[in-house]
Amino acid sequence: MPANDKYLFCKHFEEKFLFSSLTNIFTNELSCQREIVFLCIGIDRSAGDCFGPLTGTLLKQLMVPNVVGTLEKPVHAKNLLETYDKIEKECFVVAIDASLGSINDLGHLVIKKGPIFPGKAMGVDLPAVGELSIILNVNIGGIANYLLLQNSSLYMVWKGATAVARSISTALYMLKKERLRAAT
Repeated sequence: MPANDKYLFCKHFEEKFLFSSLTNIFTNELSCQREIVFLCIGIDRSAGDCFGPLTGTLLKQLMVPNVVGTLEKPVHAKNLLETYDKIEKECFVVAIDASLGSINDLGHLVIKKGPIFPGKAMGVDLPAVGELSIILNVNIGGIANYLLLQNSSLYMVWKGATAVARSISTALYMLKKERLRAAT
């Protein structure tokens, strides 16, 4: 994926030092004074579209608070509006979702300030969500996007979700430690 000024981060899921690069980004971007909610979007029945709920499940296992959307209780097109409305408006929402892109985008993790547009690849009209977006480009977009999501690499999704969840957990730990040190 070409370098782009609107992205805070854009690297392939197998790139060296991905964990430390992601952790640095999250440490900087999650240092806000507001409560953070991780909105993990997708379904558990599609290899590509499970990036959000898989990341949410891993975040919960790592004891990260305020995670909405897991493999057990996914947030998807049919319940996104209801779920998003329940999140308090003063919260800082981090939206996590899979995406389809060009051949050059395949396998890239993208973090950007601003919302994501869930359901766009499927032609579903849903509201933009999130103040910080984390996206994994799981396949090439085009005709029959539903089938492309179904036939995405589960390995890529697993590696991407694991890297994101571990990095978020580590960044939150580092921020908590920093706040405790500053308070003493």
